[in-house]
Amino acid sequence: MQQQPSSNGILHGQPTDQVVLVDIVSSLSSPYFLQRKPSKAPLTVPLTVPQPQSGEPFDQALAERHAARRQWIQTSLAHLQNEFKSCLPLRLSEQLQNTTIADLDVQSANDVYDGEPDLLAFQENLGAAWINSYHDSDTQVDLVPILHAISLVDIYGSIHYNSLSNWMALNITIDKDYEYMIPPKSSFLLGPFTSTLPVFEAAFGKSSNTPRFDFMLLDPPWNNRSAKRAKHKDSYKTSTFNVYDLFKLNISESLYDGGVVGIWLTNSTKWRTFLLEKLFPAWKVEMVAEWMWVKITVHGEPILDLEHPVRKPYETLILARPITTTGPSGPASSNNRPNLQDKIIFATPDIHSRKPCLKGIIEPYLSNSDPRCCEIFARNLTEGWFSWGNEVLRGNWRGFWT
Repeated sequence: MQQQPSSNGILHGQPTDQVVLVDIVSSLSSPYFLQRKPSKAPLTVPLTVPQPQSGEPFDQALAERHAARRQWIQTSLAHLQNEFKSCLPLRLSEQLQNTTIADLDVQSANDVYDGEPDLLAFQENLGAAWINSYHDSDTQVDLVPILHAISLVDIYGSIHYNSLSNWMALNITIDKDYEYMIPPKSSFLLGPFTSTLPVFEAAFGKSSNTPRFDFMLLDPPWNNRSAKRAKHKDSYKTSTFNVYDLFKLNISESLYDGGVVGIWLTNSTKWRTFLLEKLFPAWKVEMVAEWMWVKITVHGEPILDLEHPVRKPYETLILARPITTTGPSGPASSNNRPNLQDKIIFATPDIHSRKPCLKGIIEPYLSNSDPRCCEIFARNLTEGWFSWGNEVLRGNWRGFWT
């Protein structure tokens, strides 16, 4: 029988457990009256990736970190197979097919769906003209009074929100009208990080009267070898985003003193060092926990050989809190919320770059019972959250639901 996952996407375990099993598609915010289409048939067998000719890892520090993590991952895999076996195999359907893929990059190559608008392509001609016309006084726009289709030109570069406690359908005119499903109490900013940063600062910075966020999540397009080789349509991001622009984001002005910032990180030692030794000190935050998303097949196996010297079957989420006189976890330790600790999230991969939605997993760790949360470089909207990115509406196109 196919599993009926809970609304937070957790198939087995509790949000605060050290090991949880998650279904990515069902973790995304979705109307109760619609069902999301499976994005692609999940892998049933691990990927086969050629060994490097030298047989040696090109990132020795990664190899050392992996050696330190190996036992933790293997123990968690055993826990998955023993304790979660009632959930395996995952997401059985007629779409399932045994597939052995020689190149991991090709596995994510075809992520454009029939009829889906290409938000990136239509934004290309908007950027320069919008930057020249932007003014700090631009206001946030309530979508509820908008009864007709709104142009992408009007959506671009300004904050729009659904003030209702219900889902709403929004028609956006691009080359023609497209319907998007907007979650309750959600808001969004469509546009590239660097050029629309002034909009974010005006709305949520020190000069605004808006309450700070309890949780800020980022998934930057880190430059890496796979992105350069990949043929998927998102490979442009590594050339249009300058990772050093992250220094311009003033976390201390937007994050509550007892809040949490999380940032998805590739396995590159270069970017890990950049994050921990340069960016976090500039943001005045300190790492408190590390969550690993271990990518598995429907049978609970890692999608890649754990001992491959170059590629690993996991990505990392680094969690940090503001550095205060009471320590990085400071004010949050005074309430009944659990302390952040290392965690493994098992999930089968979905479309390129899509991560498990963390709403149901992170909220138990936050100080406020009704937390304010923000996702930057988002590719879909989350109920009650503010989301920002140049593809922020992509996952909310009506064509992704039956």
